[in-house]
Amino acid sequence: MKRGTIPAPVHAACRACGTATRVILDLGQSPIANALLIDPAMQPATHRLGLSQCDTCGLVQNLVQLATETLFGGDYPYYSGVSQMVRQHFNDLAGEIAKRSPPGAIALEIGSNDGTMQLALARHGIRCIGIDPAAGPVSLATKAGCKAYCGILDNQMAVRLTQENGLFDIVTLSNVLAHVSEPVALLKHIRDVLQTDGLLVIEVQSWLALVGSGSFDMVYHEHHSHFSLSSLAWALGQAGFGIQMVRNTATQGGSLRVFCRMDASHSPAVQDRIEAERDDISTAPARLHAHFEAFKVSVRAFGKAMRGKSVAGYGAAAKTVTLLASSMGDVTLTCVADRAPSKIGRYLPINGIPIVSPDAMLATRPDAIILFAWNLRDEILPTLRGHDVWVPLPQFARAS
Repeated sequence: MKRGTIPAPVHAACRACGTATRVILDLGQSPIANALLIDPAMQPATHRLGLSQCDTCGLVQNLVQLATETLFGGDYPYYSGVSQMVRQHFNDLAGEIAKRSPPGAIALEIGSNDGTMQLALARHGIRCIGIDPAAGPVSLATKAGCKAYCGILDNQMAVRLTQENGLFDIVTLSNVLAHVSEPVALLKHIRDVLQTDGLLVIEVQSWLALVGSGSFDMVYHEHHSHFSLSSLAWALGQAGFGIQMVRNTATQGGSLRVFCRMDASHSPAVQDRIEAERDDISTAPARLHAHFEAFKVSVRAFGKAMRGKSVAGYGAAAKTVTLLASSMGDVTLTCVADRAPSKIGRYLPINGIPIVSPDAMLATRPDAIILFAWNLRDEILPTLRGHDVWVPLPQFARAS
């Protein structure tokens, strides 16, 4: 396949309010991060990668917008249940939802993937229906005994869901709203399937946490949007939801979990937090740019120090592709390890890097290992004792 760059135009209009945006980060060109290859000789198309910001509602969004079927095709390789930390996270979230739900409640999980959260809710006495556009994870959820629909929540699906299941007491989205090209439209569709006194629970990666940690690797084409509390509150308000409570979680390097009710105002405590983050939002673009420039200096130094040595990676995640695409050839990998069976035996869509099991990677005796899956650091590092492990962000440094 001949390499080609699709000149997708910059999506200049804000996905939430429709006004103009301004570019705040340009990462150049990158392939679709989760479009793993079956042949290392394939040369996938690349697309512009970066961020722009809306000065009206504050939403931060990806520079280009690719179609859902392109991003979440039938061979989509991400499965939630592979990670013990993710399973525990969903179990904790399910427990928190159960405390706020009536007996016999029925829930809808949007972006249900392989059913990990559905099963967690079931353990807490809540029947949960799932919906996800990726056929592979939906099939696995069904085999696990979950009821799940393959598709997206639009008008037609909303009618089908309510006809077959009735209105839901709870709707939950965990790290899903960022993957939706029109977030306000989705939130309005949620109104069509939720009881008037129902509970909406959303978890999104925090834009300000991303900036604070310099985690620009979380910018990839699947992430259409990045939310601060204020931009999330704006979008919810446009759809007629009010945030009653917000809390911070450690997921994805720092996330916001909000509990919302229909036709309600944001609580005074939420309004206070929105006001408190105003200055941080105004300086965020400059701070993220500074992190990115410091990363480029550190990756060049790392590449120089590793010249002539073998370097492997751990974590064939979307963030890995963003980092490699931004490293300007300074990092050369022999392979990258991952525990997901859906990924092993395939190749990253950049440089055709083979994806192998952790044991196979360690058997190559690499001189150094880059822990790309930094969000699972506590889970992975104990398995790499005795090896020279590096964490790439905010700058390349040995893991302690």
